Amino acid sequence: MSYVLTLSGENKVKQFIAECVAKRKEILDAKLDTADETDLPTKEAIINDLEFTGIDSDGEYCNGWGVTDHYDSDGPLSLTAGTDFIIISFG
Repeated sequence: MSYVLTLSGENKVKQFIAECVAKRKEILDAKLDTADETDLPTKEAIINDLEFTGIDSDGEYCNGWGVTDHYDSDGPLSLTAGTDFIIISFG
């Protein structure tokens, strides 16, 4: 399937990415971890993951992302079909 973010979804993704950037900076500044093997999520990576993993039976996408090599985002990114994204093609 293919998906397009709505304005609500765009805002949630931007906020989530900003939170990941801030957490990564905090961890790296404190020298608690490295980020040699971990890329921060991007809008494109999130949409690709949504297309790859799909949605659950309630029409939701939910996934956590790594911010450094050993630390993950504080919580998952949750997006809902019809509110945060629309399905533009099947199959």
